[in-house]
Amino acid sequence: MNDVLREISEEVIPGLNEIKKLKKLCQMLEKKTRELEDEYEYKPMFCGSIAKDTWLKDKKDVDLFLLFNEEVDTDTLEEKGLEVGKKIIEELGGSWNLAYAEHPYVEGHVEGFDIDIVPAYDTDPGNIKSSVDRTPWHVRWVEDNLDDEQRDQVRILKKFTKEHGMYGSDLKTKGFSGYLSEILIAEYGSFEELVEEAVKWNPGKVLDPEDHFKSKSYLRRKKFKDDCLIVVDPVDKDRNVASVLSDENFFLFKKRIKEFAENPGKDTFLGKDLKPLDMDEIQNKIDKRGTDFMLVKFNAPEVHDDVLYPQMRKMCRRIEKMLDNEGFAVLRKDAWSDGEKCILILELEVDELPRIDKRPGPPIFDIKNSEKFIERYEGRHNLLIEDGKWYAEYFREWTTALDFVRDLLYDNKETLKEEGIPGHLAEKVSEGLTIATSNHSLHLFQEEPGLRKKMAEYFEKDLA
Repeated sequence: MNDVLREISEEVIPGLNEIKKLKKLCQMLEKKTRELEDEYEYKPMFCGSIAKDTWLKDKKDVDLFLLFNEEVDTDTLEEKGLEVGKKIIEELGGSWNLAYAEHPYVEGHVEGFDIDIVPAYDTDPGNIKSSVDRTPWHVRWVEDNLDDEQRDQVRILKKFTKEHGMYGSDLKTKGFSGYLSEILIAEYGSFEELVEEAVKWNPGKVLDPEDHFKSKSYLRRKKFKDDCLIVVDPVDKDRNVASVLSDENFFLFKKRIKEFAENPGKDTFLGKDLKPLDMDEIQNKIDKRGTDFMLVKFNAPEVHDDVLYPQMRKMCRRIEKMLDNEGFAVLRKDAWSDGEKCILILELEVDELPRIDKRPGPPIFDIKNSEKFIERYEGRHNLLIEDGKWYAEYFREWTTALDFVRDLLYDNKETLKEEGIPGHLAEKVSEGLTIATSNHSLHLFQEEPGLRKKMAEYFEKDLA
């Protein structure tokens, strides 16, 4: 294993030329920031992996925080922070645009680097007004708890999770954040020791680096109930650093770690390089499963992925529930977007049903409810008794899943929202969409190589 990790480390540790370029840029940034410090009354601080020296080779992102006194009101903080950010980028000859998280910040581009200039409050973790106020404390904790060798071990862990599609705490990935990676290495000492322990993890695994709590059972059963991995934030005991990690990625991490532990090699470290399936492969896999795919395609709204992906998943769940209620069982579901269009993927056990359906009623000895059931269906449907219960032979309004979903989604924005379709998506869906099943869905697969790569992941998925 050591030979493999040594080879990987050479690929992830920045070289001297790269470090020189970064230092030069940071010096220029700091100089400009210091020139405006007294006028705007803030303290500059570099944050993120650059500041913690855990950044991966070829990374071009720099996070510069402007820390304001906590007595400054939010409007003033945003106004001053954005004004300073724009000035700094412009004076360095770069370009900028505004980006938004919990509050706006400046996204700059200078000499090939992406620079985020973020206004925040200079306060302790117990008095934060937004999550960015906690970030400087994360930097300080990592600086105090990782040595130089361990920082390189963090890089190896980041590379591993990145190669397996699990790196990032964004709501698209729902994986391992950089800070979580740093805490795990600080806790276990090295990537190799983490591998030895992670294969034994079970859901509800607890790590509390600063021993904030005496009872791990309390954390599992009450405070962070239903979180597969619980890592108490060293600087904020009320926060689970791993809260965004999905159950799926918890088990996928265990599986990939186990594969690497049992057969340490570059192939198991890096994992498979999934390529878009060709159309014959798509067709063969669908035929083998004996299911039918429904694809719902519409233009993507101009929102951050942290808004887009939760809304796509919510829309998938809503359609699934309504399909299930109509008798069209959904086997699996997923969502994909390339930033310009969204496609919801619903795999159906059946996409067509007979016109007639049998609706169960109450037991015949439940007189009150029997009368209501008879009153509802009498004269329009055949009423039957089987095993002491009433049944009605009910004629379906829709016999195909396609007709049902068309009826559901071909509507105006307000009606779609009333039906449970999230706001940003409801607006785009109301402007036009494509719904395809059977052979028509194959046309969409043909048009979208990115979707076919998503399907390679979909068909490969196995978490045990």
